Amino acid sequence: MAMAGKFICSITGIDWMGGFHPSLTAIVEGLGYAAPPIMALLFILDDEVVKYSPHARAIRDVEDEELRSFFYGMSPWQFVLIITASSIGEELFYRAAVQGSLADMFLRSAELVKDAHGIASLSGVLPFFVPFAQAFAAVITAALTGSLYYVATAPKDPTYVVTAVSSHSRSSRNDLKKLFAAWYERRQMKKIYSPLLEGLLALYLGFEWIQTDNILSPMITHGIYSAVVLGHGLWKIHDHRRRLRNRIQQLRAEARN
Repeated sequence: MAMAGKFICSITGIDWMGGFHPSLTAIVEGLGYAAPPIMALLFILDDEVVKYSPHARAIRDVEDEELRSFFYGMSPWQFVLIITASSIGEELFYRAAVQGSLADMFLRSAELVKDAHGIASLSGVLPFFVPFAQAFAAVITAALTGSLYYVATAPKDPTYVVTAVSSHSRSSRNDLKKLFAAWYERRQMKKIYSPLLEGLLALYLGFEWIQTDNILSPMITHGIYSAVVLGHGLWKIHDHRRRLRNRIQQLRAEARN
């Protein structure tokens, strides 16, 4: 992604490093900006919140599915390497290349009406995009990020579902319909919340880059956010499996006695 971002920046003529400058201020800002999204998501993923909120449950399912399908079983060094590479690559692509190119395009649009005359010159007094060029670029980049994530990860709905149904019991068929409806609702919510979380995170990081003007800060925020949230999720999965194994061993011991 970093190479793709560099290619885009070479075409648009902007800095592909996104104002990268190692400094203590950028590190502190990155750490500070990482706290709000981490606290918000950890609160949503808490067991007590998940019990009472189907939306929190859908977000929890999204995170758990991603962890089980990709991160579970990695060594600590592999986990750190993947998080670091994804944070650097995504920020250079989405923030420096895509958002930077969009902002540059909006700012250059002011030059198109600089020499306008007559009524056309009135519209050039305050070009539409110029005062909010950076904000527009951040919003569009976030929407693009969520859309790409939806296209890449959204599961396809099954054509049909095969299951055993008792032909002599109407209540069992009704119960099965309710279970299927609940399953389908959770599936649709997962399809919505998965790209929504990515889009909101991209929007947050985009505005952080605007405020700090140093791509190092969003990189640090992105890396810490991913490490804490994914690490917490992996620990929860490991803890649940450990308790399940202990419970199975306890039941086996009770059965022997």
